Amino acid sequence: MKKFLLVVLSLVILTKTDLVFAQISIAPTTIFIDQNGIGSVFITNPSDIPQEINVSFLFGYPGNDELGNLTMMYSDSVRAKQYGIDERIRAFPRTFILAPQQQQTVRLQVRPDRTLAAGTYFTRVKVTSNAQTADVEETTQEGVSTRVNFKFDQVIAAFQKVGAVTTGLKIDEIEVAQSAGLLRVVPSFETLGNSPFIGSVTATLKNTKGETIAEQGQTVALYFSGKRAIEMKLPENVPSGEYSLSLVYETKRSDIPSGDLVQAQPVTSTTSVQLN
Repeated sequence: MKKFLLVVLSLVILTKTDLVFAQISIAPTTIFIDQNGIGSVFITNPSDIPQEINVSFLFGYPGNDELGNLTMMYSDSVRAKQYGIDERIRAFPRTFILAPQQQQTVRLQVRPDRTLAAGTYFTRVKVTSNAQTADVEETTQEGVSTRVNFKFDQVIAAFQKVGAVTTGLKIDEIEVAQSAGLLRVVPSFETLGNSPFIGSVTATLKNTKGETIAEQGQTVALYFSGKRAIEMKLPENVPSGEYSLSLVYETKRSDIPSGDLVQAQPVTSTTSVQLN
């Protein structure tokens, strides 16, 4: 019984320790490859435990289901052939040990392909980290030892712009549903140009007097046409009646320099909403 309790306690203690210290930080969270095919990512180990780091690549992009819910797409082989750079990109170094309180610069290099049409190409960079395994494990007095080691995957986007790049949006039908103090807005959109629309959207709800009743802003990364939901929290006891809802999409984000984003004119769409 004592041995069993010892194993359980060891699992709990090690699990908490690994969860606290195994995380690394990555900057930037979106990588843009320059005209020479070079990019950089900085990986920092803020913990007191050495971390084993592995950098790999996989094609993927944020998509959506039929209801407008965000979902990551990792099995689109057709678009991987059209837009993916995961087969042409390399990391230096790819695997390494990151000492406590240290930072490592990882260089990304994309092999050129002169056959590519103008546009933006992309992949996902997966950084896997786990605490370095000790050479010798300690053994308890009861003769029982155990070690739990977790691997953490952090995935960020990497882009390569080729030639003249453009982007834009066309907003079509907007579906609106009200429930439990929330207004769920689901616009159908068509992506324009040869690059994803990366930026932000601001949804504003106004009454017949032009007064703002609710407003919600969020970042967006719209790669291909579809639907993407926005949820707005409504104020308590909002009066029933007709309201005006506007959506403004802009190619700007606080976490990405404007010079890195493919720019487009703001896109505005307005519809009337009946609140109950």
